[in-house]
Amino acid sequence: MAKFPFMIFWTALSCAFLWAFWQDESVQDDMALMVLVHLFPLFGLIFMWVTWPYWRRRRSLRIEETGGVTVYIWIELDGSERRSETDPREEWDSSEGDSDGDGGD
Repeated sequence: MAKFPFMIFWTALSCAFLWAFWQDESVQDDMALMVLVHLFPLFGLIFMWVTWPYWRRRRSLRIEETGGVTVYIWIELDGSERRSETDPREEWDSSEGDSDGDGGD
């Protein structure tokens, strides 16, 4: 799942467009267009803030072998460390409504 990296790209690209619009004096008179152009980076920042904890949780997942048993260890959304003998990624993908399975939230 690549929502967080996509939101970084979206925000950077929309900020570049915003900068270009501020440089063009002929567009600055169109208030509706200026409001719309300002909403795109705002949208990106909000969704970056929303997707960050899920991305951080997936990136913290590590797999260890303990006594012949595979143990999955990760930092949960609330900041606590969790351990499980089953792979939590399937549950995360189903609860987030994402089934692309690319492994990078």
